[in-house]
Amino acid sequence: MSKQTSKRLLNMLHEDARAPLTRLSDALAAMQVKVSRQRIGRYISQLEAQKKISYSIIENPNVHEFKTFFIEIKTNPEEPEIVSRLQELQHVRSIDGIIGQNSIIAKFCTRNDQQFSAILGQVDHLITGTRFQHYKILNVIKSYKDGGMALFPPEPPELFNAKRGFIMDENDEQLLDILQDMPQQYSFDDIARQTSTPRGPLSDSQVFRRVHRMEDARVIKAFTIKIAPGLIPQTDFPLKFYIQILPKRLSEYDAIAVETLSPKDEIVELYRTGEEYGLLGVARTGSIDGYRQFLESLYNTGKIQDTISTLVIDEKLPAIFMPFKEHHDATTN
Repeated sequence: MSKQTSKRLLNMLHEDARAPLTRLSDALAAMQVKVSRQRIGRYISQLEAQKKISYSIIENPNVHEFKTFFIEIKTNPEEPEIVSRLQELQHVRSIDGIIGQNSIIAKFCTRNDQQFSAILGQVDHLITGTRFQHYKILNVIKSYKDGGMALFPPEPPELFNAKRGFIMDENDEQLLDILQDMPQQYSFDDIARQTSTPRGPLSDSQVFRRVHRMEDARVIKAFTIKIAPGLIPQTDFPLKFYIQILPKRLSEYDAIAVETLSPKDEIVELYRTGEEYGLLGVARTGSIDGYRQFLESLYNTGKIQDTISTLVIDEKLPAIFMPFKEHHDATTN
């Protein structure tokens, strides 16, 4: 398989990781690329075996109102065990080494206040053994974009419940947790075997109905893939930045986020926080100069007063983003 074809295939899996091999083959054929289903299957199996990709979902917390937050931690080079202990915590989505006053920033997504409190308790215990004993929490108020996909504006949660009769329970949350990290492509049979209820595992049909219901209610935005840290340098967007943004007009936070920032390909995550610089973004570029041009484009809108950028120097966990730029040239294989 040519390099260009493999890039296109990874982009397709980012957009829909449940796509059957026939659909992937047909989509490539529409681009004048002839690859058999068997060859595509072997390539995907190879990526899975080498742990270059894994499977996940993009949830919309604006719908189910789960809690997203970031924790910045100050450590020193003599405390590498902090990262390994963070990786052991539940509900952690990313752990990044950064340059600045703090040296680690981690993203967590919890289902309820009890889980949020439990995570903080574990972080308190973890930080107690560090030299600086310092961390800072950035609470997310609203999510505009995640994994490169726009999340806002959704219909209000009560409208979903009224229209669809949808109320999540512990089994739904359990399924979301399983779907967040799967080593191989989705199988309702595999998912069912991982569930646990007082009456035993859920059946395949129960899993199917519940997952389909969460899709219909837009709790699940997309089925996608995670790019392993070892594969990220080979993508078109190996550099990652956190960017805090202060608009010129505070009354236009939503408008700037939805109309100006979210459409930008460089921004893969975007949140409203309670900080002075009230928009927090995660941006990816191919180079430092590419990031400079991206910043210039922000200021050229005339809507941004100031920004604070933080360079990520080490990604510890797999990440969700469109790995390659779209190419429109025809390629045959």
